[in-house]
Amino acid sequence: MMRKHALALAAMLLLAGCFSTPAKRYFQIMPLDKSPAPHPRVERVLYVEPVRVDPLYDDFRVIYRVSPFELKYYSHAFWAKKPDDLFREAMSDYLGRKGGFPRVMIDVLQGDPQIVLRSNVRLLEEIDEPNAWFGRLAMDLEFLEFKTGTSILKHSFDRRLALGARKVQFLPAVLSSLLVDELDVAVGKLAAVLAEK
Repeated sequence: MMRKHALALAAMLLLAGCFSTPAKRYFQIMPLDKSPAPHPRVERVLYVEPVRVDPLYDDFRVIYRVSPFELKYYSHAFWAKKPDDLFREAMSDYLGRKGGFPRVMIDVLQGDPQIVLRSNVRLLEEIDEPNAWFGRLAMDLEFLEFKTGTSILKHSFDRRLALGARKVQFLPAVLSSLLVDELDVAVGKLAAVLAEK
């Protein structure tokens, strides 16, 4: 009798283990320097506006695409903050570190900005294909004169990059890398445009 109870208990524990939900995981966008070289000098104070994110993607849940027609949300993978906040903090931190601007701010009352960075995240997702997974990031970046609102430079991109393995924990690093690449390009273009004025 004891043996039957022990076997039944073992079977119940095994089944419970099979159906347990994975632990929740929280991720950030963290743009790391790929080069020690600073950005080209842009002798203007920069204000980073709140980031606009397509409503579909402005969610704590991480999205993955299984076909051109189907998106799903992970039940255990989340952004640590909503993407609008994540991207604004990531961009202001990175641009401040790279030294191209004398000052980078996210509070317009902190000083007297001369340039505004306006940005829009159009796509922010993991793409799950049979042989490989990818991170995809599509954004519009625009630098404007703060006082007049005149556009100085527009830079848009839609890129994807393979994850190191088919695991969601590789997605934030890939998206962060894409963001760094494109910010580097955009600031280089901005410096060139302003140098011609």
